[in-house]
Amino acid sequence: MKTCLWCLNTENKVTFLKKAHTIPKSLGGQNFNKNVCDECNEYFGNKQDKNYSIEEALKEAFNITRKRMLLSSKPKKQVGKFKSRFFDITEKKGKYKFEFKTSFRFNSEFQKSLCRSFKRGLYKLYFEELNRQKGIGFETEFDLIRKFARYDENDLPIFYFQRSVGIIMILDKEAETPTLFFERMKYLYSDEYFEEIEFLGHVFGFPKKEFNLENFENYHTKSTEIKKGFFVGITKIEKFTNIDITFNIMNK
Repeated sequence: MKTCLWCLNTENKVTFLKKAHTIPKSLGGQNFNKNVCDECNEYFGNKQDKNYSIEEALKEAFNITRKRMLLSSKPKKQVGKFKSRFFDITEKKGKYKFEFKTSFRFNSEFQKSLCRSFKRGLYKLYFEELNRQKGIGFETEFDLIRKFARYDENDLPIFYFQRSVGIIMILDKEAETPTLFFERMKYLYSDEYFEEIEFLGHVFGFPKKEFNLENFENYHTKSTEIKKGFFVGITKIEKFTNIDITFNIMNK
């Protein structure tokens, strides 16, 4: 009997009729998770009480990265034009700059809310792919993720690692159809409490279970050590400008 990864209800209480994309279809995602019920699947795609959905917040950010990557390559299939509801992208002498559109630029509460939805969307992407690829996630130790991503409870930190060089290794067609690979690079470090992933060239770290200060300090020390020569810093994501979404590092 199927159990939903998010609400933990079984198929005698909820339905599993629709395909649940782990990576939004609007981002080029093609993988599905069969353990996401229709109600939870719709939750991430619906606007709820906001003017945007969690999946849209995720798509808005990463489609900017996709556009940057595709400009540097020749896509093997037609990819639709990228239009952003929230951001303006400008280019000058090969350098790209993004900023909020005028109607959102001075609305700090909106920017904060959108960033939170982006973080919840990143957890959603990670958790559903973790379950799809490794078959885990139903355990109570993952309730921390469920509460934040699905039920908007508490606040979980996500850290972004700034690259020191603009060489980004991605697979053929990865920008067209993004995929999340676990343990794909040697500079990714994970332990009992924290996980690191690389998605579309961006490296993120975040807690996957309850942790204390000592747990974080141990993780931070070991992660920083293994990244020497590849990354120059770590930033706690509090706004979109904490992320090099346009990959300006590639111009250095």
